[in-house]
Amino acid sequence: MSVKITISYEKPEELRSALRQLSPVIKRCKFPKGQQGKYKKAYVLLKDDVASERPQNDEMQRSLATATKQDE
Repeated sequence: MSVKITISYEKPEELRSALRQLSPVIKRCKFPKGQQGKYKKAYVLLKDDVASERPQNDEMQRSLATATKQDE
């Protein structure tokens, strides 16, 4: 399973900051040609091993349930 992220940004510094934080897990980054307007986009594909390390639905539901109980 792969994870795809779309990053919208106004200034190149914003994109550089996001890519710097994601750099250990980035497999590929694409920039559409001819971008115009206020917001620009970058498409990031994360490495496959990162996607497999994500918690499964059961684990996420248990974590959410535990967090909800603690808030009560």
